[in-house]
Amino acid sequence: MSAKPDLLILGDSHAIALKQGADLLGLPAEELQFSGAGWHDQRFALGENGLEVRGIPRAAGQLRALREKLGVADVFASGIPVLTTVGFHLGRLVPPFGWNGHQVQEEDAAGITEGLTASRAFAKEYVQHYRRRHFRLLRRLARLTTLIVVVPPRVHDRPNYDSFQHIIVEDLRGVGLTVYDPAEDLAGEDGFLPDNLMAEDGIHATAECGAMMIAAMREQGLLAA
Repeated sequence: MSAKPDLLILGDSHAIALKQGADLLGLPAEELQFSGAGWHDQRFALGENGLEVRGIPRAAGQLRALREKLGVADVFASGIPVLTTVGFHLGRLVPPFGWNGHQVQEEDAAGITEGLTASRAFAKEYVQHYRRRHFRLLRRLARLTTLIVVVPPRVHDRPNYDSFQHIIVEDLRGVGLTVYDPAEDLAGEDGFLPDNLMAEDGIHATAECGAMMIAAMREQGLLAA
């Protein structure tokens, strides 16, 4: 049985920066990460040993190895704080909504003058349809240990992405989950992270940004320092 790490990091490709950031800070951390496509397709379930990964052999093997390393059946019930990016995966969630040009009509917006509109209430139902199981998983994990859901960085202003991200954050907070949005601390006035905190792909944060996010969570008392 290995010594307990300081953090468990669970999520999609946006979780990589958090793991790299923990490494930069010298914080022992373990990671379970697979693509947003797998998360969106619900390749996970809650079983006797907690989270189970279905149909993704690499991730399932990673989870088995982590259980063996920590000497526990359910790694998320071992009291180790969890940072997660689960629940967003906007690249899979948002585009189908707009295939016919639909845009979310925000209640406080001046109005969309071109294209088709969909009410915010409809968008919330759409999100719930695809993310209900994700929210259920997160609520279960939050009952077992400290859990912080980390919002992915805002990287563009394509239609519906901001609306969907806001809806997901509202839903997460509405069921009592702790959410950390790096934009509140690290973004510029335009809401985007500075270029030096973005990876070359223009989508993911850098390791340095991951370290800054973890440091901010500790300073705000979300994580024990």
